[in-house]
Amino acid sequence: MAPTGTGPRAAQLPSASSVPCLVAMPLALVLLLIAQSISSPADVRRVMPALPSFQRAPAERPLAPARAAGDGGDGSDDARTTRGPVRGSGELPPAPAASDGTVPTALGGQPAPRGARSERPRFGPGARGTECDGPLCSVGKLAPLKAEDLESPGELERAVRGRSYAGELVITYANEGGSAWVANLALSLRDVGIEHFLLIMMTKGGCDGLYASPSRLSCGWSSWDLDGCKSERDKTGATERMWFIRHYYLARIIELGGVNVMALDGDMTMNAVPYPMLHDPATLGPHNFILSLDNGASALMINNGFMYLRGCRAGGQVWRILTEILQRERDVCKNPHVYAPGGAYWRDTDAQGITAGSHRYVFVSAKDQKIYQDVLMSAFCGRHVIIRNEPTHVKILRWKDYVLHFTGGLTNDAMEACARFDAHFNGGPAGDQASGWSHWTHALRLPRRPAGGGIVGVDLRGLPADPANAAAAEGDGGGVETAAAPNSTFISSWHGTMEGEVAGWDGHWATSPPVVSHFVGGMDKVDAMQSLGWWRYETEVALASLPRRPDGSAVAVGAVGAQMQRHFRAGLPRVLALAGPGASAPWASYKVSVRAQAARRVWASTIASALGRIAVEPVTDCTSAWIVRLNNTGFGRSRRRSRYPREGLYAQYDERTGVGAFIGNCSRGFSPAPPHPAGVCCFPLFCRTIRARHGVDSLPGAHHKLLEAKLAEPGARRADVRWSTLQLPSSGIVAADAVVSALGGGERSAADVLVLNVDARFGWPRVGGLAPAARASLCADFGARCASFVPGAAGGTEPVPVWPADWAAALTAEPPGELEAESAVALFLKETKIDDMFAWRRRHWRELPKGEVV
Repeated sequence: MAPTGTGPRAAQLPSASSVPCLVAMPLALVLLLIAQSISSPADVRRVMPALPSFQRAPAERPLAPARAAGDGGDGSDDARTTRGPVRGSGELPPAPAASDGTVPTALGGQPAPRGARSERPRFGPGARGTECDGPLCSVGKLAPLKAEDLESPGELERAVRGRSYAGELVITYANEGGSAWVANLALSLRDVGIEHFLLIMMTKGGCDGLYASPSRLSCGWSSWDLDGCKSERDKTGATERMWFIRHYYLARIIELGGVNVMALDGDMTMNAVPYPMLHDPATLGPHNFILSLDNGASALMINNGFMYLRGCRAGGQVWRILTEILQRERDVCKNPHVYAPGGAYWRDTDAQGITAGSHRYVFVSAKDQKIYQDVLMSAFCGRHVIIRNEPTHVKILRWKDYVLHFTGGLTNDAMEACARFDAHFNGGPAGDQASGWSHWTHALRLPRRPAGGGIVGVDLRGLPADPANAAAAEGDGGGVETAAAPNSTFISSWHGTMEGEVAGWDGHWATSPPVVSHFVGGMDKVDAMQSLGWWRYETEVALASLPRRPDGSAVAVGAVGAQMQRHFRAGLPRVLALAGPGASAPWASYKVSVRAQAARRVWASTIASALGRIAVEPVTDCTSAWIVRLNNTGFGRSRRRSRYPREGLYAQYDERTGVGAFIGNCSRGFSPAPPHPAGVCCFPLFCRTIRARHGVDSLPGAHHKLLEAKLAEPGARRADVRWSTLQLPSSGIVAADAVVSALGGGERSAADVLVLNVDARFGWPRVGGLAPAARASLCADFGARCASFVPGAAGGTEPVPVWPADWAAALTAEPPGELEAESAVALFLKETKIDDMFAWRRRHWRELPKGEVV
């Protein structure tokens, strides 16, 4: 999660001052039209009709325990699909009819006609949820809901009952600054047919704004603050409150019973219906706690951005894991003296020379995940382990002794052994690594806390040595609950999962997206989502409708700058796009490319303002030499005993320059000319320092993918026109009224997307004499930089825009006449093993044993 105002922790975008501008461009796999061995959304849709029926839960309180798919039920999937939510998992008991013949909705909202379904979303891919054909397709079958404080009596139950469907619920969480993330995630859920979600916001205003938006996003808000430990008055506390709130509400939902719940970080997208794999009786279906892995099949490598809880009991292992996470954080928060210099936590290890340091409190990024990993380790090993979370600053002098001390006597090897999941393979003998893993499992046996509770590090340390306590963990008075982790066909992080770097940054998401994509590890997440086509621009419509702060600034920013949000207040705006040989940036140095790209964007924005449109940024030539080839450093070889080899073409930012590009599929007519690969477009990414250095900060415009979103609207029209046919000058100065006359009438004026084709010798004539309204619109887009780009009085004849001399020089730079020998595409063409990449990878998607070298 991130500090207040930035959304979920995994969605945090580090500043240029603290983190290098890590940018990744998946290129080779976009160019490969080969058979995929990884499940695609289409594959999932094909198996949806075979999904087993789901148990109906009664409406009485507490809700009946949810049962896994295949546990029984009446089998009437068709009835559930056509009639809406089943009693007890999507609606409250029937309410009496009003005098006008309507019945109040179960959610406390506006009355709905008797027997009527809720209206489909007006905006966004959610309107396409009708493509979902399984029993858990809930789009159009649930009324929207705006809950009040979930801490108010009965409010959480009302929200869960009103937003669950067929015993399933999805939750996510954010502060107001994270509204963009959770809105995009919600729209991606609608895109695959899932409406049974609830957004948990940190403030009432955060929920009110999203619910009032055209997307009508269902939400609630919470005043919970971990017994006063996480006050909103303290930035650190507010962040940690958001981190831990998911564990708190997951535990409470288990106590309600009757609902399986999925918790997602905001920087995720849903690419297919998840339930066929989650409920597959041969893999994940029998298990209670479905987890997400980072870089190894171990409790030490769990990522808490994804959790799916099925049939969990109040007081059971999963419930106790969640409450233990909260208790450990509460211990740290309420007892700071224990962890201070001389306090009980570090006293023994300092005295023995195992640890040293000032032991001052420090804000630890992903602290919730470290505690989560410790508690999972405790449940896997049957003893209380405190190894990942270091509550204060500490210097570890003797690691082996440190492990012994904080695991109750486990050696390092023993700790790693008991933390490891059991592997399950996709057919074939267990030793056949080429078959790949299907999933991993582990029984949960978290020891009970001693009577009277205790502070982590004092009463819990060494506790597992008590045989009675360890035995109590085995049965837990009602049967063992188990954890399971899917492979990367189901969920993958941007930087990779257990099988290796099968992830977004090395290209696999472009052609074989997982069911759930987690952008943890990505530094330019919104740009990556846009380039992959996974950012829903209806998110911008929702953000534009949010109330502004008292100073007029935007509460949340998504894919467009705060000043550009105004274009989205009435829905997706009309678009102007550049195409043709002159539209893509030259193949020269990164400096030329940055400046040429900037000048093109400013020029297009000027024309767009004159026409009452919004400009999308031009594409960049993927054969540019500055788009570098990824080597085997960083995420790969730096891992101890986890070296995942990679071959083929990958591109990322160049550390020397701080620039790079993402790649995606092009709309027809936008791919640069040969030798550029057809149907492929690159989208440049410039680090903040590079943007500032070359004067390209805060330029108006939107991502190229916006035009595809606009064309996806029913009845949308596109018009293409060549500048050379307009009888307008191709260099020098062109009058704004002449541009409007040539491009603003007839079918061109009515088109939702206007595509302006320019040739390679186009001189980019500066536009003079903008009308007052157009000049004001352009200035509103530029914001504080208006004076430098749009000089002169309103209605004057002075040309606009004005750009620096180096920008003008970049526009006229000559591209090379042939493919650059060191360009990414040239290197790709030289690869011989690329044709067999997937078979090669399947042989090596595993963690390497000691001593093995690939």
